Amino acid sequence: MSDNGIREGMTSQFEIHTATKAQLRTGLLSSGLGEKFANGAEMFLDPARKESWELSRFLIASRVFALLKTDRSQDFLSPELSEIEVWTRNDKGRGIPPAVFIENQQIPWTFSLSHAGDNYALAICRQPQFRPGVDLVNTSTFTQAALQMWFTPEERKNLANRDERAAGIIWALKEAVYKSINHGEPFRPRQIEILPEGKKLICRVRGIHVHFDEAVIRFIERDCLLAAVLNKRNSFQNSEEDQFDNKTNSHSINDASHELIMH
Repeated sequence: MSDNGIREGMTSQFEIHTATKAQLRTGLLSSGLGEKFANGAEMFLDPARKESWELSRFLIASRVFALLKTDRSQDFLSPELSEIEVWTRNDKGRGIPPAVFIENQQIPWTFSLSHAGDNYALAICRQPQFRPGVDLVNTSTFTQAALQMWFTPEERKNLANRDERAAGIIWALKEAVYKSINHGEPFRPRQIEILPEGKKLICRVRGIHVHFDEAVIRFIERDCLLAAVLNKRNSFQNSEEDQFDNKTNSHSINDASHELIMH
């Protein structure tokens, strides 16, 4: 845990940072940069959306600021927090994966961001050839109506007689997968299918088995689930050539331990 209360975790290739709304509010207040990170929030009418915009941007900038103090591989002198710019929308106002700039030069890292209730999560990969996807979900909110609308028939069959935590795992993985592979297309949950094969969970997008280099699933609170995946950029294409034999050189998620394994 860092000195501002943000919890940190690292896999071999990417890192995950989580924080509560209260922790981020405290950190932002201490920084004196509330106006900077609120810039752009005027597009939202809902005060909660405005605060989420502000705290999300502060989380990204503060983590980059902390990491650049020790990362000697980058061509950046250790910047001031006020010099770090975070872009989460393009010039048309559409949401994009977060991008970070210092003096108009983009840091070659990839990011994914999520929040649910009072919890925020940020995934960072310092290898630009990879792209993370992270999602937080409140597992207590799942209903039968949500299952019917957003899950495939096979997923619903698999989840029959299982509790909302099982549905939450599948939903969080769907969101994380989408964030790691999408190129601006809308989120269509039923095009991403997560199903068990033996003791593992296998992901298919539009029927194609998708390879992930790493995956993490864990509960950060009793009902708040975090799922994160790491995918090589542009590795998923909707063609027959990119289908993977899930018994050779592929990664899957162990349904019992929720840790990535290779088989």
